[in-house]
Amino acid sequence: MTKFLHTADLHIDSPLRGLAMRDETMMRTVQRATRTALERIIDLALKEQVAFVLIAGDLFDGEWKDMHSGQWAAGQFRRLEEAGIGVYYIRGNHDAVSQIQRKIRWPDNVIELPHDEPDSIVLEDLGVAIHGQGFADQKVEIDLAARYPVRVPGMFNIGMLHTSLTGSEQHDTYAPTSLEVLKSKAYDYWALGHIHLRNAEPICVEPYVTYSGNPQGRHIREAGEKGCLIGEIEGETLKNVTFHPTDTLRWQELLVDVSDDTSLDGVLAKAGQAIQSQHTRHGGLSSAFRLTFCGATKVHEELSDLIRRAEIHQQIFAAAESVDDEVWIEKIRFDTRPESETTTRDAHELWQAIAQQFAQAQGNPQAGQQLQELVKPVLDKVTAAHINLSEEGTLDERMPEWMEAAKQLLRSRLGAQNS
Repeated sequence: MTKFLHTADLHIDSPLRGLAMRDETMMRTVQRATRTALERIIDLALKEQVAFVLIAGDLFDGEWKDMHSGQWAAGQFRRLEEAGIGVYYIRGNHDAVSQIQRKIRWPDNVIELPHDEPDSIVLEDLGVAIHGQGFADQKVEIDLAARYPVRVPGMFNIGMLHTSLTGSEQHDTYAPTSLEVLKSKAYDYWALGHIHLRNAEPICVEPYVTYSGNPQGRHIREAGEKGCLIGEIEGETLKNVTFHPTDTLRWQELLVDVSDDTSLDGVLAKAGQAIQSQHTRHGGLSSAFRLTFCGATKVHEELSDLIRRAEIHQQIFAAAESVDDEVWIEKIRFDTRPESETTTRDAHELWQAIAQQFAQAQGNPQAGQQLQELVKPVLDKVTAAHINLSEEGTLDERMPEWMEAAKQLLRSRLGAQNS
């Protein structure tokens, strides 16, 4: 039985976004997260005694400032070299243009497939043929896979490709192709990169087509378990593919339904319990949570009171820290609504009238300027400790944020009057 490891999109030394640096422990964890993911991949490859490692693009993140990232990665690959494990790598859109990277002397076990044309590497002793092509430029808009060579008979054939496939909402369209093109090559396994969300199930089973996902989430849109895949081959047959987590900081979205709660203390306690439960479920791994409170609740007015919002935030931060000193809050969102239909109706009718005034102002530069002068200072005073209203962009671009802040304030005040 021959094993191989499939990974992609490591983005080594890429900054993780969405966490305020509140303490040294957090800073160390965040700054080392992508490097730790590669260390865990190397550890896993050695433990599982894989024959080779495939990296389907974006090993690094953009242009380097110095050689440190590459030298450190080369040192990690030397650990595999000592065990006789090969590394086969193609460039993606993020590491295509790095000139400094091209000066790095990789260990002899690291082979980068060319970026100007597809190539094949035949591993005679393993009965494996690897086909692939990296990115020559940051934006590759042609179908690279269409030019890949046909399968090598009598071997297990693997295609490596950094691609958006047929497209993704969260990723730019690079090296687009189709499942039909991939199937036409008659390979046995397609190791894909570029899409950071791992498939729960493969895109296709025959041939086996899959994204490994990135081994370390970098922000809340890359939430959940992150890792790599290990495939097992017997002759020309793929016997098994398993997922192995490698992330050291896990981003998690947590929905907290407070419909049944009657006090703010109860809501805060429920949030703490939810964080504890999720943290335990994920094995105590360092975690960054985004909390969203939802439901029709008697506590809506207190949660919507922007004057108290800073206090609520601090209490939730404290609840997270009491669970573990490596549990952090990325963002808190409030999507509750009042139990009273009267409050909802009054808020809706009044808001419709105010929204019409906003809409009219957007079409009239002079009226818009007057609205800015009247509304912005009020919102600033009310929300200074809780919401940072953007100073960037045009008035039209900032208006939706202002309207949302005004809507929250209106609902809060109407709720207080009706309670």
